[in-house]
Amino acid sequence: MKRAQTQIVEREPAYRRIGANRPLKPWSLIALAALVTLIAAPVTWAQSVEVPISIQEKPETPESIQRALDGMEPEVDGWDGEVWNQALKAPMATLRDSVFLGEAIQQEALEALILPAARGLWLESASEDWLQGEGPWWFHSLRAEPGKSLDLAMADGFAILRKEMGGPVTRFEWHVETLEIKAADRIETELHMILLREDSSQSVVLHGFWRANWVKNEEGIVHLSNLRELERETSALKGVSGETRLAGFLDRSSSLFGGGVYQSQLKPGIDHWRERLHTKLGIGLLGHHGLAVGDVNGDGLEDLYVCEPGGLPNRLFLRQADGRSKEAAKDFGLDLLDFTSSALIVDLDNDGDRDLMVATASGVYGFSNEGTAGFQKRFEHLGTDLTSLAAADVDGDGDLDVYACRYSSPYVSSGLPFPYHDAENGAANWLLLNGGEWQFVESADRLGLEEGRFRFSFAASFEDFDNDGDQDLYVGNDFGRNALYRNEGGHFVAMAAELGVEDLAAGMGITWADWNRDGFMDLYVSNMGSNAGQRVTRSNSFLPNAAEQTKLEYLGHARGSSLYVSEESQAFRDKTVGSGARRTGWAWGGLAMDLDCDGHGDLVVPNGFVTGESTNDL
Repeated sequence: MKRAQTQIVEREPAYRRIGANRPLKPWSLIALAALVTLIAAPVTWAQSVEVPISIQEKPETPESIQRALDGMEPEVDGWDGEVWNQALKAPMATLRDSVFLGEAIQQEALEALILPAARGLWLESASEDWLQGEGPWWFHSLRAEPGKSLDLAMADGFAILRKEMGGPVTRFEWHVETLEIKAADRIETELHMILLREDSSQSVVLHGFWRANWVKNEEGIVHLSNLRELERETSALKGVSGETRLAGFLDRSSSLFGGGVYQSQLKPGIDHWRERLHTKLGIGLLGHHGLAVGDVNGDGLEDLYVCEPGGLPNRLFLRQADGRSKEAAKDFGLDLLDFTSSALIVDLDNDGDRDLMVATASGVYGFSNEGTAGFQKRFEHLGTDLTSLAAADVDGDGDLDVYACRYSSPYVSSGLPFPYHDAENGAANWLLLNGGEWQFVESADRLGLEEGRFRFSFAASFEDFDNDGDQDLYVGNDFGRNALYRNEGGHFVAMAAELGVEDLAAGMGITWADWNRDGFMDLYVSNMGSNAGQRVTRSNSFLPNAAEQTKLEYLGHARGSSLYVSEESQAFRDKTVGSGARRTGWAWGGLAMDLDCDGHGDLVVPNGFVTGESTNDL
């Protein structure tokens, strides 16, 4: 048995928790300290304590269960495609080291990788001035036209990419999206290549998509035999050189967020704070914390409220006339220490100013904007596993109602989703109907939202998709089909299956926009994308006796984000593949906006996930 290890936890000065409408007095801190000692509740005063990391070794796990936890063994379990996928690691490492990382291409190593007769079909290279993008966002993205391909030797094509990056890259990633076994010694793959080059003034990112063929010789060595570049996009994130503004987005986080809060609290990230805060304070692994934008002080400028993990205060940044911000959460009584997943800055009491609704680990709380007196807590609806909030006047009575999405964390609540692809054992979502005077009544079932209410929901969005004057509702679910509810006079009717937008995938975020400009809103759903999932679900070994539709549903769960174009509200057509909006990694949300001011709606999709070290984890 291992001895318990400890680590030092740094504590910040006391901040406000929900339910406390006044700053804590010194005697209150003394009483609170005694109470915390008894009930092991979160503490907030400045001090260092020792926190146990591990109490004992994990118990012995049965071999069959451990295999399931570790992942299957491709060679033992008959997954020939995954055996090939592992075999590609060596040649891809050679490609990385010989072409993209060094000061010059290592010709001898590259020639050993490529078969002598190999050819490459490459898209036309970018012009020399591709970085000199124009427009108010100082951003330029190159998408080469497939019709302008050049048939070049493969090594020459790699030299083109290296030149486009401006030199050796600082990061090289590759992902196998599809893998087809042509013969025992030959495969064809589609690869997603990501090249990043960073220095003190800029970062350049290249996304390339290749169809590549590979041959394995008698010694088991894999060689590249043919390559065709399908698509290439290059974008730049640049800094400022003197008074000259260079092309690309500018990272202004440090200078725009006032009071040093960005450097001290926001920039370090979840891993940093998990090493310093006790888990009982409510700091999790995944960082599911949102933002809210709205004018809280009535000066005509939009302000920003940042939700934080338990143990760190939420932050309120007031926009200043010069474009910077002032941190003022404590001044307004909104420096909550509770785990906060979502917030809304909206007028909930119809008095003309913006109030605040937050979703926390213990429930939904409403705060009234009292002007110079700050915010006062007026409402609470208790419950766990809240993920996000959305607001609209669903019953047409002139005030805003709130829809709350809920999950069911296996770490906190009732266990794992079952069945995985169509689970309905999550926590029930809420519709908090606004009755005025800060009285909200949970009314989901009464208003027709009972179907699909227990589906591990991550996001919801109101929109009048049928142009009939009332607000409809779309809900994105992690483990199963999504829900679209048509609002019919204040009562909702589930329509997702009928209209073709169930999107049986891992739904994370929702955004609406009229992308084809026909007067009807189209729908974009941000989903989890899994390269391994796409390979496995396309394999002949995957569910060999299942119906083709079942296999397509599993593939849809892994393919990435989805785009549905409205056909005048009568149905939606799936335009995902042809739109180019599918490949967004492990996406967590989406915003529709016209970034380049050309009159067309663009998409911004955040993505990312922390993965483990196991190579068997698919």
